[in-house]
Amino acid sequence: MSDARAGTSPIDLQADALIDDVGRKVAQTCRELREAAGREADTLRQRARLRARRQMRRAIQDMRAAADQRLQQARAELETEARQRARTRATAALSAAWPQLAAAIEQRWHEPAARAAWIDAQIGLARTRLGPKDWTVHHPGPRSGGDDAALQAALEAALDARGIVGAVLRPDGQLRAGLIIEVGRARLDSTPRALLADRPAVEAALLAALEPDGARATGGVPSGAGSAP
Repeated sequence: MSDARAGTSPIDLQADALIDDVGRKVAQTCRELREAAGREADTLRQRARLRARRQMRRAIQDMRAAADQRLQQARAELETEARQRARTRATAALSAAWPQLAAAIEQRWHEPAARAAWIDAQIGLARTRLGPKDWTVHHPGPRSGGDDAALQAALEAALDARGIVGAVLRPDGQLRAGLIIEVGRARLDSTPRALLADRPAVEAALLAALEPDGARATGGVPSGAGSAP
């Protein structure tokens, strides 16, 4: 025992020991509290980072959704504008084409290959709808001797090929193109006037033909040939 403590009473020594013990315990408790606070702070920081990441992901998703919506809206507006321009062009094309249709159809009638296809289509449809006999076939005429003879021959050949019996051919000076086939009171008309009677259907066919993939080979038969007016 040192000289400093030689004259110290046992009670004082016990008090000093108690104070030292309390000091150690306080220091330990402080360390434990600091460590616990550090761990809690780490946990809070980790939670904050996770929450911030979730919020950032949601914000990014919201931004992407808003951007996608704006893009879709822009595309829809562009498509609407394109359709409007297409309708405007189609209206202009139809307005320009309609007055020329009757003449264009009539011109096809005077082309031998186109006329042969036209006659064959009309007679085939008439056979299905009107039966194979007792027809009265009204056709254009007279124009010129050679043309009338060629038309008569083409009609007779087409009628024979389809097995039509008892057909009567009647030239009509009022007709310029096409045929009118009658059986009793039934009538099938493929003249230009009849072919153009259903204007909405003809305009739809024209619009389809104006599309890049809409044109189809028809073998010279006008769209709608053989349809009853």
